Amino acid sequence: MITKDDLISIGIIRRTHYKDLPDFVFVQRDGLFVPFRTENISELIGEEGFVLRRDVQEEEDGLLTWQDLVGWTIEDDETGVVGEIEYVDESTINTLATLKDGKLLPLHEDFILDINEETCTLHVHLPFAL
Repeated sequence: MITKDDLISIGIIRRTHYKDLPDFVFVQRDGLFVPFRTENISELIGEEGFVLRRDVQEEEDGLLTWQDLVGWTIEDDETGVVGEIEYVDESTINTLATLKDGKLLPLHEDFILDINEETCTLHVHLPFAL
């Protein structure tokens, strides 16, 4: 059985363009992850899509993806601990982290100072306005 740990979110499906997707896209139905052939992706518009982690090239290279940061702590260099990442939304051009307390923070490479994989901490410098 496929679990959420086996999958990585590709975000909310908005278009039927599926050029770089693997053969199957999964959506959650009644608590289970159901596979759909990529050529049938038009049936899934508006739903959150997932693909198998093993099908994502970055995983093979040993690189972290945004989805790997779920459960990590965000720590600002000036204010300290900001919160724990509950969800990462990559469905728009601006990747956003939803924290457990409901705050939304942009995940942008310009804000990230350090990634500590041992402590699962993302050290950032957030703009004053955030």
